[in-house]
Amino acid sequence: MSIERVDAERAIQAALASQWHPIAAPEASSYVAHAHEVYSLLARGASDAQVGRHLHKVEREEMGHVDADARDLTEVLKTLRTIERTM
Repeated sequence: MSIERVDAERAIQAALASQWHPIAAPEASSYVAHAHEVYSLLARGASDAQVGRHLHKVEREEMGHVDADARDLTEVLKTLRTIERTM
């Protein structure tokens, strides 16, 4: 049984807020747009590298974190894959 898209995006928001959080905002609602994009990537079968590149690009280009590519995204990617399996 798969979860509804809205529930999957809500779970992605929570994962981004607790494990990625480049804007230091613990509120999952701060990551709505990013969760939507990540959901789309996962639904299209994006690899860990593709999802990681997307998150690093968001950090660099939208949030101004010039050293974003050095961040280890292993834990958040594991969580996102767990969510993906329920979609």
